[in-house]
Amino acid sequence: MNPDSSKDFIKLLIGIAGFFTILILLILTIFIWIPELKYNDDIDNIKEEVSQQGEGLAASLYDEEKELRDVISGDEADTAADEPVVSVPTQPTNQVAPGNFQVTMTTEWNYPDINTPAEDSYVENGTNNTYDASFLIVLADDESQALYSSPLMPVGSFMKDIPIKARLVPGTYDCVVIYTLYAPGTEEKAGTIRVALTINIGPA
Repeated sequence: MNPDSSKDFIKLLIGIAGFFTILILLILTIFIWIPELKYNDDIDNIKEEVSQQGEGLAASLYDEEKELRDVISGDEADTAADEPVVSVPTQPTNQVAPGNFQVTMTTEWNYPDINTPAEDSYVENGTNNTYDASFLIVLADDESQALYSSPLMPVGSFMKDIPIKARLVPGTYDCVVIYTLYAPGTEEKAGTIRVALTINIGPA
């Protein structure tokens, strides 16, 4: 083999080696890039799921604010007041079992001052109940101190923006809402229910 042929052969081998080196690097790059792309896609999917869960949680906050639970009737109490009672729009419901009463109300009321009703105060006698009701709000540590006494609430009615009928200094008060239940359309008392309530009163 002459020297020129040897040089050409060496150049050919170098060219082939370079080609395969580039090919191997390209294959390795593809194998590294594909898992990384899949990882980024997984991260994006996780972020989207977390975002959707956050939106679902935000949408449920209002429902959690209105406590809805079944309780069993107990003792009796007297009530009377002059605040308006509004009818709840009629809708299909599952009627509560006889002897039970479903309480629907917000459980923390915030008053800007003692003379301004709390915009977040809400009490409902739902359409799935079987008793008319009224309620009395008292201090938890002194039930002789009445803060508010409602009018009769027929089944399917609610009250909101409820005022305080007592002179209290600004602060936070643990209270009790005492519901008195009546046979529908009568003054026959069927019992009472007690529910905890927090009242916050701001400065005048």
